Amino acid sequence: MRVLITGASGFLGRRLAQALLAHAETALPQTLRSRVTELVLTDRGAFEPDSSADIPVTVVAGDLADPAFCAHLAGQRFDSIFHLAASLTLDAEAAPEAAFAANVAAIGRLLPRQAGRRPRFVLASSIAVFGGRLPAVVDDDVRPRPATTYGTQKAIAELMLADMSRRGDVDARCLRLPIVLVRPGAATPAVSDRIAAIIREPLSGRDVLCPLAGDTVIPIASAGAVCRSLIALHDVSPEALPAGRALNLPSLSTSIAEIAAAVGEVGGTDAGRIRIAPDPALQAIVDGWPRRLVSSTASALGLQADASVADVIADHLANAKVMTHGRG
Repeated sequence: MRVLITGASGFLGRRLAQALLAHAETALPQTLRSRVTELVLTDRGAFEPDSSADIPVTVVAGDLADPAFCAHLAGQRFDSIFHLAASLTLDAEAAPEAAFAANVAAIGRLLPRQAGRRPRFVLASSIAVFGGRLPAVVDDDVRPRPATTYGTQKAIAELMLADMSRRGDVDARCLRLPIVLVRPGAATPAVSDRIAAIIREPLSGRDVLCPLAGDTVIPIASAGAVCRSLIALHDVSPEALPAGRALNLPSLSTSIAEIAAAVGEVGGTDAGRIRIAPDPALQAIVDGWPRRLVSSTASALGLQADASVADVIADHLANAKVMTHGRG
C-alpha cells in the first residue's frame, strides 16, 4: 500500500510519518488489503525524513498551489493520502487567493476522477470551521459557521470531500483538530504557535509573552494523540462515518492559566517566565473558537483526548528527546 503525506516536513507531518512507519511493521489495522509498502512525503521544500525505515520513504518537493505539481502527484497510484498541508489563519487572512489554492483547489487536483481508483483520503481539518456564537460544548450537532478565511476554506474542503465520497470518487474522512501542541523549533507568527510557545519557551529556559488572557479556555491535543486519531480514523470503515464525513477530535479543554501552572510544575525554578499581555486581534480570533470540542461518534470509534495538560507536555518532551537523539 502506497501512502502519501502532504505537509510532511511540518511538525505534525513528521510525527505522523514516524507513527506510520512504526505501524508499517505490523500493518495498519485497516490495511488487511496490504501492508504499507512505500511512504511518500511531500512539502514545498526538500527535507530529510527523521528516521530510517525498512520500507521505501520518498521525499518529493513541490508546491500544491502549482497545478502541474498536483497533476504529477495525482498521476501516481496512492492507496491512502493524509492531507496536512495548509495555509493557516494569519496567512489566509493576508492572502486569501493563495490560501484557497493550497486549502481547497489542491484537493481537487490531487483527486482526479479515474476509473477503478477510490483512494482513502484523510483531511486534517480545524476547529476554525466553527465561529460566531457557539454553545459551551461543540458536538456533532453544531453546524460549521466559520468566521475566518481559513475556517471557511476548511469548511469548503469538507463539503467538497463529502460530495466526492458520495459520488464514489474518494473515500474521505475529515478530522477537525483543536490547537495541537507543542510544535518544536523557532517561534512563528501562527496563532497556534503563539499558544505553543507558552509551553515550549519556558521549558527551554526562555521567557515568553502570552497574547491571550489567563482565563481564556481552549481545546488542545498533543501531537501524539492527533496522530493516533488520524490513523484510527483512516482505519474506520466507511459505513461507520456520518454522511458529512467530518468529525470533531475529542479534546482536552483547559485555560491559559492552567497551562502556565502545569509548565511551572514541570519546569520548576529552571523554567522561563510567562507574562500575560493579551493581543486584541489574536484574542478575538481565539475567542471565536470552541471552548470544548467533543464528538460521541469519534469517541465511539476510539478517538481519545489527552487526559491532562501534563500528558500533553510529556508528549512534547518525549518527542524532543527523540529528535535530539536522532539528529545527534
